[in-house]
Amino acid sequence: MMRIVLTTLNAKYIHTCLALRYLKAYAERDFSCEIVEYTIKDPAMNIVSDLYQRQPDVIGFSCYIWNIEETIVVIRMLRKILPQVKIVLGGPEVSYDTDYWMNRLPEVDYIVMGEGEETFHHLLTELAGEGKFHFVFGLAYRRGDEVIINPGRPKLDLNAIPSPHRFAEDLPHLANRIVYFETSRGCPFSCQFCLSSIEVGVRYFDIERTKADLLYLIRSGARLIKFVDRTFNIKRDYAMEIFRFLIENHGGCVFQFEITADIMRPEVLEYLAEHALPASSASRSASSPRMT
Repeated sequence: MMRIVLTTLNAKYIHTCLALRYLKAYAERDFSCEIVEYTIKDPAMNIVSDLYQRQPDVIGFSCYIWNIEETIVVIRMLRKILPQVKIVLGGPEVSYDTDYWMNRLPEVDYIVMGEGEETFHHLLTELAGEGKFHFVFGLAYRRGDEVIINPGRPKLDLNAIPSPHRFAEDLPHLANRIVYFETSRGCPFSCQFCLSSIEVGVRYFDIERTKADLLYLIRSGARLIKFVDRTFNIKRDYAMEIFRFLIENHGGCVFQFEITADIMRPEVLEYLAEHALPASSASRSASSPRMT
């Protein structure tokens, strides 16, 4: 059985990587995956030593603008002491200039482009089986000295992705770390400075599933949930229903959203002003949720 490690270097210890949990949830129908998180402040030698002791056959790194250079240091050291390990990169920093990263980093075997759940699972299937990597949409790989970049994978049915919030090993840490949560993927805007503009359209998770996951996290001790939706309030009825649900079930948890203020309807603002406390006044009452 392959030993699979999913890892990243978070900006701070209190942060958690939602992407790794999605990959694990999707892959674990067929493969056992271990999540290990570090920070960009951890010495590279310590990270490499810890990963070496786990003796992975496959190791996946989630890459972002804030951790890519530190991740590269780890990868290059890891390749020297684990020459047979399959190194996989994914995440926004390597998804959109894939040829550049494959050529810059010969230590890397594969790059998963875009939404990674199904692609990573398919890659693991080929690694465990016949190695027909040309069939894996959304994958970049090597064939000798040649870099092969396969066609992209069609967008996933979000409701076919298992919940990333139900791992027992996360429960003891919920109160002390930020829980990242998404109700949708995509963005309706086309800002030139943002990678989100590359993906056209917005897709939503089923709202009852979203509520069930939020309630599970709140009841399991989460104290801060940060929604990573690019524009949380773009679908007004969906956003309003979630606001109402959180206000009724907050359990003292704090919620953070990224919203576009100029599309907030007056009735939504009035409802939030009446039922939710701003962050600056939250300490005055424990009976209302903080929404920042």
